[in-house]
Amino acid sequence: MTGVLDTSGDLVATAAELWPGSDVVPAGTPADGRPVRARYALLNRGGAPIALVPVEPGGAAGAALRRISSASSWWSATARSVASTAVSTVPALLRDRVEVRGGEPGLAAHLSMLLGRPVTFSVTIGTARVNRKPVLQLFDADGSCCGFAKVGWTPSTCADVVAEGEALDRVGAESFEQLVVPRLLARSTWEDRPVVVAEALEPRVPRPGRRAWVPPVAAMDELCSRFLTAPQALEDSPWWSRQWQVAGTLGDAVTRGRLGRAMEELAALAGDRLLPWGAWHGDWTPWNMAVDRGRVLLWDWERFETGVPAGLDPLHYSVNAITTGGAVTPDTICGALATGTGAELRPGSHAHLRAALYLVAVVCRYLRLTDVAGGEHIAPRAAQTLLALERLVAA
Repeated sequence: MTGVLDTSGDLVATAAELWPGSDVVPAGTPADGRPVRARYALLNRGGAPIALVPVEPGGAAGAALRRISSASSWWSATARSVASTAVSTVPALLRDRVEVRGGEPGLAAHLSMLLGRPVTFSVTIGTARVNRKPVLQLFDADGSCCGFAKVGWTPSTCADVVAEGEALDRVGAESFEQLVVPRLLARSTWEDRPVVVAEALEPRVPRPGRRAWVPPVAAMDELCSRFLTAPQALEDSPWWSRQWQVAGTLGDAVTRGRLGRAMEELAALAGDRLLPWGAWHGDWTPWNMAVDRGRVLLWDWERFETGVPAGLDPLHYSVNAITTGGAVTPDTICGALATGTGAELRPGSHAHLRAALYLVAVVCRYLRLTDVAGGEHIAPRAAQTLLALERLVAA
């Protein structure tokens, strides 16, 4: 242990709740008669704790460091692999350590029961945001990764975890050529919280020089095409009715009115033309996927939806890939949408209509979330996305 270790943050507090009644104390704290439920190394970035990785069994900590996605640069992915090997070989490199003491056997016992063998897990909760919840990487007795688990933590994230379980069950029944979907291992409830356990998708280090901002359109089209339905006019679709239902529940009257006017203008623009309807992953971004051996490995399915306008995933990918780390404004959003459609957004064109339908889908999602716990984190993006929608339909 180096210096005085702060165990008061959200990550450590969340970990303690996974063993109800337990405390997380710095390693080396004098024994107090309580059982040690787990031993962890605390990983920090910029002085802030970002993950707890198990120091037992050997190899688990190293495996926990090797998390790669298409958002990882070649240098970043290679550095992670090197760090993983180093930590697996010399565990003492992870010096900030804590112990979980006392409490009930907790979620670890429940997950072990679900999988039929003893498991340990790493704990991450991510940055403060509206969908923040514990994500656990699971390890078996020899330290090999055997899956990931998500735990609902608030009413909105409980709904997300339930939705992901249902999505994996449904999509897992399909056969894909371009796409690899994690196999659903278990759906359960623990301490009145929904739990979903899925197979771990473990890609290799990506090749240098690939363009992570380019959407994998073939795989996106494959997913959409598995759930195609008959063409239908916008105002006749159940999806459009669902967006109006969300708009009607918004707490702020001004925002509700602005969204309603934009949707009316869009409906007039769409008219009676027949639109294709399919499915989308709902959060297909570089950090939720990886490409390995020519196929796309895709995780985080909690936003999966069928009966939606065809072709939304490439737009979501482009907007998030292009705006990440930079300013999110109506200009950057509309520019990213033009890139995602591969066409100029001429008013009334198919590309323009598809971009506007995408904005309705995400602005309804974002604005609904501004009214739940943690909604302040999504509110700025919701505001800019609504402005982008208004600009697009006004054109």
